[in-house]
Amino acid sequence: MIFQGSDRPNSLYSWYVVVVLMLCYALSFIDRQILSLLVEPIKADLELSDTEFSLLQGMAFALFYTFVGLYMGKLADTRNRRNLIILGVAAWSAMTALCGFAKSFSHLFMARVGVAVGEATLSPAAYSITGDYFTKDKLARAMSTYSVGVFLGSGLAFVVGGALIASIPALATLPLVGEVKAWQLVFIIVGLAGIPFALLVLTVREPPRGRYSDTAREQVENVTVFNSVKYFTRHWRFYGPHFIGFSMLTTIGYAFHSWVPAFFIRTHGWEASEIGLTYGTINIIAAPLGVLAGGWFGDKLAKAGIQDAFIKGPIAGAIPLWIFASLATAPFIGMPTLSLVLLAALHFFASFHAGMAVAALHTATPLTMRSQATAAYLFVINLIGLGGGPLIVALLTDFVFQDERLIGSSLMVVGACATPIAIFMLSLAARQYRALTGTPS
Repeated sequence: MIFQGSDRPNSLYSWYVVVVLMLCYALSFIDRQILSLLVEPIKADLELSDTEFSLLQGMAFALFYTFVGLYMGKLADTRNRRNLIILGVAAWSAMTALCGFAKSFSHLFMARVGVAVGEATLSPAAYSITGDYFTKDKLARAMSTYSVGVFLGSGLAFVVGGALIASIPALATLPLVGEVKAWQLVFIIVGLAGIPFALLVLTVREPPRGRYSDTAREQVENVTVFNSVKYFTRHWRFYGPHFIGFSMLTTIGYAFHSWVPAFFIRTHGWEASEIGLTYGTINIIAAPLGVLAGGWFGDKLAKAGIQDAFIKGPIAGAIPLWIFASLATAPFIGMPTLSLVLLAALHFFASFHAGMAVAALHTATPLTMRSQATAAYLFVINLIGLGGGPLIVALLTDFVFQDERLIGSSLMVVGACATPIAIFMLSLAARQYRALTGTPS
């Protein structure tokens, strides 16, 4: 039985739990990201501009995901985390299906809000559960394994979406529903396919809270949301640069995920199904390899005695990211094949930091505040990265370049500017991390 030995540290069951949570994370990103492949038909049917569509991609999701996530972080610190995840998976899957019944911008906006509220339950609880299944020496790898879900789901969104677009008719008739268009049917199929994942989470056992923590150092009494905010504010010199630095890296990922399909459709004349399969495959291979390599690299640095390894590791990955983000969609890169190669390298390094970011947060934050710290972290990176990344690209395209065919130039500007800011902010966070964890400079 796979559940035998589940109480042993880092047992087979511990890794099973992480894989189940990772699959749920992948599902959430399929439901979240598939919108990017449906840009052109949705824009045409609902008569939207790039800026309006970017609100559906980012802000409609980010605002509610982030604010609800703060409350979910508190619940994850005090309630059964597994059950919270089950409810969330069922809710966001149902709301994704409802996106397929949208008849206007406002209808689709509200359905996307529902997806966001459901997905807000997952990561604060999942990161907390993962932290209670692994000792510190394997924490970065465990967090990175969970984070693979981001990039696996984003890639599968393009592959699955592309396959569905290629195989389903432009119009279909459903029982009790009537006639629906292809993009609506994609949402319905993907949403309903998520329901079995809620049942899979039933195989996860709620672990003892804080079983691998130094409770003598980390125990904090009466941890209310107010007390947590006071703690984070008091140590803003770490949490501020940490949140902003990783938000800048997240901005690059969301910007490219959201608009690369449109870049290939508009600039190189590709079909949606064609770029969906190609770009999705790149994401499925390059990004998970990047996040796993980052987790391995962070643990390696930590074992070598580098006390701020979970901050310095992401800085090391951000340097090559800046090069590839500045080149991948630049106007002088005329060959689509070369652009795809650069995008593969970009997504490897854009995912490099993901596990280490949360590992740094967990090792610097008291036990009873970790889910709330994770929720606050997700609040900032999603508000800035998810809410801002796609929107900034759209605003540059609509109001600066004023030509939707120059979407690649907009992506280039975002990539070239966001990475140096990330490196600078993470450099500030590294020193404060050492002070906060009591490690030498």
